[in-house]
Amino acid sequence: MPFPSPQFPFHPLPLSNATIPKTPLTEASHAFLSAHTSQATVNHCLRSACFALLLIKRLPNFANLTNPLDTEAIVVSVLLHDMGWATTKSLLSSDTRFEVDGANIARTFLTGTGLDGTTWDTHRLQLVWDAIALHTTPSIALHKEPEVAAAYLGIYADFFGPYFPPPGNGKLGALISVEEYREIVRAFPREGFKDGLIQIMCGLCREKPDTTFDNFVSEFGLEFGMDGKGSGKEEFKAEWEVKGHVMPMLFEGLDKCAVIEES
Repeated sequence: MPFPSPQFPFHPLPLSNATIPKTPLTEASHAFLSAHTSQATVNHCLRSACFALLLIKRLPNFANLTNPLDTEAIVVSVLLHDMGWATTKSLLSSDTRFEVDGANIARTFLTGTGLDGTTWDTHRLQLVWDAIALHTTPSIALHKEPEVAAAYLGIYADFFGPYFPPPGNGKLGALISVEEYREIVRAFPREGFKDGLIQIMCGLCREKPDTTFDNFVSEFGLEFGMDGKGSGKEEFKAEWEVKGHVMPMLFEGLDKCAVIEES
C-alpha cells in the first residue's frame, strides 16, 4: 500500500489534486468494493474515480452547469461500477449483463446503508444506477446527466491515461499529464489489471454468454475463447454467429409477421 495511512485511499494527491472525498458513504463504498472484488478491480475503480475528479475540472462541458455537480454521486458510482465483477458470486445474477448486475448491487447496497432519504432520494439513486449500467455505452452515457457522463469519462480515462482523449483529439497529456497519470497509478497500481480483465470477460462469455452477444464483451470470447487462452473459441463464435447479429433477427421476425398479415 503506497500510503500507509488511516486516510487511505482518501490520501491527498497533490500533483493531480484528484483526492477522493472522504465521506461516510465513500468510505462504506470503498469497504464494500474491497470486500467483494479483486485488488486489481479495487485499484481500477479508485484510479477511475481520480480521473473523473480531474476531468470534471478540465472539460468545458462541466463548466457553468445550471446545477452543481453531485460529486459524491460520481465517486460512489465509479467506486461501485464494476460490482458486476464481484468475486462474491452470490451477489451476481445468472442472466444479466455485468453492468446491470453492478447497478443493481450498488442500489441494493445504497438502500441498505441507512441513508438519509432526504439526501439520497430516488433521483440520486437513479443517477448511480444509470451511471453504472451505462458505463460501457458512451453513445448514451454522454447524453445523460453530467454525473453519468463524468463517471463514464473517468472510467474510460483509466484505459488511456495521458492519451485521453483517444488519438485524433489532442496531443499527449492535453487533459491528463504524464506526471499526473504516474501519480495516480503509483497510488493505485494496476496489479495485473489487463490479464485480469481478459479472465473476467472470458468468464462472462463462458458463464452467461447470452448477456454478451449484443455488446463488446463478446469480442473477448471471439478473441480469447472462454478461458482466456483460446479454449472454446470456435464454439463461442458459432453461437455468436447465430445470436450476435441483430438485423437478421429483426428481418426474420418481420418476415414471419408478414405471413400472418397476408393470410
